[in-house]
Amino acid sequence: MRMSSREKEKKVLKRSHRRAIPPQKASTSSLMKEEYESESGEEQSLTYLLPDDALIHVLRSLPTRELLCSAAFVCKRWHRLCRQHMVYELLPSPYNPSDKPWGQKNEAQLFQLAVSHSSSLERLSLVGLKRLTGSDVISLLPKLPKLEDLSIESCTNFGSDDLEAVCSQLPSHLLSLDLHNFDSVATRYHNCSIPRKHIDDNVVGAIHQRCPKLQKLNLDYCGNLSMKAVGLLLQGCQFLTSLDLHSYKLGWPEVAEIFRLCQSLRHFSLVSIRLDLLENPGKELSDFLLPGPVPVPCVLPRQLTSLRLYRSPNRAISMESGPMRIVLEEFGTQLLHLHAQTVYNTTWEVIRRFCPNLKLLDLSHCKVELCLATKIEETMLCGMFPTLKDLEYLALPYATDAILLKIGWNCPKLRELRFQGFGIVDKPTVFKEVTDAGVVGLVEGCPDLRVLSLAGCRNITALSTRNIAFHCRRLNVLILNRCTGINDNAVAVMMPRLCSSLVYLDLIGCKLTRLSWQSILKHAKDTTLRVLALNGRICPPGFEKTLGPRVRVIEGCSSGLRWLGYYHELKMY
Repeated sequence: MRMSSREKEKKVLKRSHRRAIPPQKASTSSLMKEEYESESGEEQSLTYLLPDDALIHVLRSLPTRELLCSAAFVCKRWHRLCRQHMVYELLPSPYNPSDKPWGQKNEAQLFQLAVSHSSSLERLSLVGLKRLTGSDVISLLPKLPKLEDLSIESCTNFGSDDLEAVCSQLPSHLLSLDLHNFDSVATRYHNCSIPRKHIDDNVVGAIHQRCPKLQKLNLDYCGNLSMKAVGLLLQGCQFLTSLDLHSYKLGWPEVAEIFRLCQSLRHFSLVSIRLDLLENPGKELSDFLLPGPVPVPCVLPRQLTSLRLYRSPNRAISMESGPMRIVLEEFGTQLLHLHAQTVYNTTWEVIRRFCPNLKLLDLSHCKVELCLATKIEETMLCGMFPTLKDLEYLALPYATDAILLKIGWNCPKLRELRFQGFGIVDKPTVFKEVTDAGVVGLVEGCPDLRVLSLAGCRNITALSTRNIAFHCRRLNVLILNRCTGINDNAVAVMMPRLCSSLVYLDLIGCKLTRLSWQSILKHAKDTTLRVLALNGRICPPGFEKTLGPRVRVIEGCSSGLRWLGYYHELKMY
């Protein structure tokens, strides 16, 4: 049956009209229908029986990096869920160097990521952004309806006015706010950093008015903060469980008042030279110190389990006498985390006597005062561990074979051990007395180790790495920096067992050749490594493509990953 010319003309006009409709005019339901139809063929999987909400709840436990790099490529459905709903946090990677916390990403790319996932973002950390201003953050905050955790750290272009303006625009449902290490000045008075007065009473007033549900607050380096502002803050934020302050105006009377006002505290940190009443601060600090009454004993809140009382950012107050000793005598049994970076060996005896339930103990030395172990210090450290059987995280100022053997015999739950001191020093302390005997005794008694730093132990050999690989099968971080006794054989014996668990391996300063590179490359397919630090001379040309994009190889004499104690440490596993 032939069509007339008029009917043909109508048909052509109808086709042209359909083609003229732009694609964005299509309904949302049709787009979603096409997206769901593209997932056909996945009905046989077990997870297909779960609804989207249930699957999102399961995937939510994974970190953002794993979601975007692994889970999003499992199937089309997982890709859709991860792309639209699953980015909950934007945090710097713990595997990036300190001077480049965001790796190769610039500030524009970081802000674009935050805007792209603004509907689901719950945690945002703005760290080390040199061009960040208050207007940038203020424009970003209204786009984050689910934001619960905000960190602004070490942003050099941030001023007092910017900080106050940002705090006045914080969301009312914010649960955690971190402004630590905020533009501090390196001016030192007897190893005490005097910070700029950015965080003052006005900033704290804006915080307590805007954030009544706040649970964690870190105002480290808030040198001009008064007790009046702290009192208003504690009255307005009644759900605080973690509080970090740094103000030379606060002393023991103020600490007692803070504990009285906030009985829900679980972690408390204060840096103030007024806490250390046993030392003469010197003439340089006389203008900063305020006269106060005789210190009174503090009554710790019942839920307080973590305590950090320092006279300067990396030096704890003395604990063998004064109010701190009274606190430890009466309440030491309830403490689980104690930060005590000090040069006083008498403090170790006080901790041994009154704090038997510790799970985290930081005794690493101050970065400005390197220490060497004598027979007295060795004996006192060895005497601590028979009473600290629940230790899981331990940092020491130094170690010997006797100390490591005592740890292995008495601390079977240990997960982390560091004793290289501060990585910020150019030449880390060399521990000549640590040998294979000490390392073998340690790993035999502590098979659950996840982080082990043996930096500077020049006398350990392949025997140590063989026993580490045999006993510590779940080791994630191994630091062998400047262990000159480690050679190609030591690397070859540990890689077959540890290649599937290690995420960070530091071999800078070891006596290695291309044979070590071949041992690492042999297990590259099964490796979980994220950071590999090596001497540049053993890396062949084009080594970046050999290990794949996930592994970042660092060449030189430093990995760039600094460790300054357990306070504010980024977990690497």
